[in-house]
Amino acid sequence: MSYHPKGRSWPNKTGIATKQDAIMTPVETSIQIINHFRNQISGICLDPCKGEGSFYDNLPEPRLWAEINLGIDFLEWDEPVNWIITNPPYSIYDLFLAKCFEVSENVVLLIPLQKLWKSKTNENMVFQYGGIKEIVYMGTGNRHGFPVGFPVGAIHFQKGYSGNITYSRIV
Repeated sequence: MSYHPKGRSWPNKTGIATKQDAIMTPVETSIQIINHFRNQISGICLDPCKGEGSFYDNLPEPRLWAEINLGIDFLEWDEPVNWIITNPPYSIYDLFLAKCFEVSENVVLLIPLQKLWKSKTNENMVFQYGGIKEIVYMGTGNRHGFPVGFPVGAIHFQKGYSGNITYSRIV
């Protein structure tokens, strides 16, 4: 099943991440997120935006990675995985999220929280996939070395999920 909305015009019409998307997640932040979900993680884990490896290096085995700057474009990925955990490129967030939903049963993204409800189309895509299982509030982006002061969180989307959304905090 494809989660790419038909006729959808993405905000970044090129479909290619921009230089501003290359924001490396501090290792401490990646470890906090992975440790939060560690008891739920099983199967193959994928970091589709490896960058310097702060998520990938700390994911449990078996693990895979993609990194466009190293010649592996996640948007061309077709191998199913059980978990995706990463800090996605924000300029192509909708396109990236749709690809995550195509290949993984569980998706955890570190994002500015306003990305969750940025459009009705995006909301429909999330709930067509399943739903939001957990929102982990992590303070502001500045706390994690990002050039934004907006609240950020690790959002756990799960395929076929229809229960309540758990809210927790790592601050």
